[in-house]
Amino acid sequence: MDTQVNLAKYLSAFIQGLKEAGVSQAVISPGSRSTPLAIMLHRDPEITTYLDVDERSAAFFGLGLTKVNHQPVALVCTSGSAAANYYPAICEAEATNQSLIILTTDRPAELQGVGAPQAMDQVNLYASHVKRMVQLALPEASTSMVEYAHWQAFATATDALTIPKGPVQINLPFREPLLPANLASVDSQVLRPIQNLTTQRQVDLTPLKELFTQPGLIIVGEERSKEEAQLLVQLAQKLNWPLLGDPLTNLIDHDQSTVYLRQAGLIFQATVPTPRVILRFGRLPVTKPVIQWLTRQTCPTVLVEDGLQMKDQLHRANYLVNGSVANFMTAINKLNLAPLDDTWKLKWQAYQDLAEAVVQEHITQLPFGHSVVAASLSDQLKQQNLFLANSNSIRLVDRLAGSHNQSVQVYGNRGVNGIDGLNSTVAGITLASQRATTLLIGDLAFFHDMNGLAMIKRYHLPVTVILLNNNGGGIFAFLSQSQLPKDEYLALFGTPQDLNFKKVAELYDFKYHRPQSQAEIAQLLNRPGQHLIEILDDQQAPVDAWQEMVQDYQERVAQTNEN
Repeated sequence: MDTQVNLAKYLSAFIQGLKEAGVSQAVISPGSRSTPLAIMLHRDPEITTYLDVDERSAAFFGLGLTKVNHQPVALVCTSGSAAANYYPAICEAEATNQSLIILTTDRPAELQGVGAPQAMDQVNLYASHVKRMVQLALPEASTSMVEYAHWQAFATATDALTIPKGPVQINLPFREPLLPANLASVDSQVLRPIQNLTTQRQVDLTPLKELFTQPGLIIVGEERSKEEAQLLVQLAQKLNWPLLGDPLTNLIDHDQSTVYLRQAGLIFQATVPTPRVILRFGRLPVTKPVIQWLTRQTCPTVLVEDGLQMKDQLHRANYLVNGSVANFMTAINKLNLAPLDDTWKLKWQAYQDLAEAVVQEHITQLPFGHSVVAASLSDQLKQQNLFLANSNSIRLVDRLAGSHNQSVQVYGNRGVNGIDGLNSTVAGITLASQRATTLLIGDLAFFHDMNGLAMIKRYHLPVTVILLNNNGGGIFAFLSQSQLPKDEYLALFGTPQDLNFKKVAELYDFKYHRPQSQAEIAQLLNRPGQHLIEILDDQQAPVDAWQEMVQDYQERVAQTNEN
């Protein structure tokens, strides 16, 4: 049988398996060895394909797509070092349980280890960072091999969607010729369709019922959908416990019956009420004082994870619950609990009110800069996404922002907390959600992924970048490295780049702005198109502002306790 026909039949079955597992999107980076797979995916009317010439950017773009719709996204690249450029996004996908289907194409066995160009060992390339790695056989069109390709695609992609979700790799070797026959000229192979029938896990909390009748605290980590966030607020109301989570959790104040500890970064700088039980959902929030406080607690801790992965970096959990937020809420409702009276909750409300007052008073007195912008950004946005970059951006919002705007969905890449691929992730989120996105990002993180701006330009995505430019690594000004001699600190950590971002905006067709006040920013937000808003500030300014807030808060708490 003709080699090109074999190739077409084999890959047609393979792609059918991907589709039956739920794959409907593929991000393709151009290359020679990936030609047959790229062509077949591009021709398939049920697969939406996107092109990104940079594999690192492509992988983060795919990550952004799957963050929104929670469906698997395929990545396709050629052989050689191309696949290695996927690595950072794969690590992030593993850490945040995102379903990336990495389809690396490869030279055949006879070209391995003999000095052939663009050939390297791609088997187990991503080691433990993928849930499964499959090395496919060379394409054949026999019935058994077509069924094999179909099954391997379905099984591997399904594994990516199985709780806990995560990335998987399929390595596909191809011999030349690389052009598959046109599908219209190939008889379709009859395949038995496969369905994955799963049931929701049932959670039984009866053994823990007594814990939920005591004064407790709910701590939420990781990105949460609005549906999850709403359930968590309902849980806090049901137990009458305070609720704590960083900006990525999307928790909001539904009414005055919920005590949401928004300024936790300040609240936990002083002695707070001691709970008798701590209920945690997922990994820890970004708020460092909360993490430090947790290390000192001795009360029972219940850790709830959707797919038990034992992600307890403090080793404090006494009870592990495997289930989603919805599963947990169903189980709580079955306990028929009587909530606590308001005494416990109102103790925490007093700390929240004091911390919020301190932040607001200081923010109104600060000159225009990064702290002022971060404090009010969420409230100024309307019906869109907000992506918080790592390092200073997310921390400034976590410390300073007030009540969360419920029309805004917050995202971030807090799996391995890298500054790589953030612009590309935003492009994927914006496209998948069909909503405008505002990106709050520092100059180094923005510089690290300027290639991602090409995807925003290519697909005409409504993205506004608020660039917190302190000319270098401002996060280190908050850390112990800032105590080094000035020349050593600047060389190794301050790392000024002296970039002209107006020229960057022009290169990628963004409209450039440099506002000088909050009023000017308000006029620039919520606009259609692509915008780059540069905010200049000194690296030390946010540090000084925060230290003054902490000192003021601690003094007020001490004075209150004395009275």
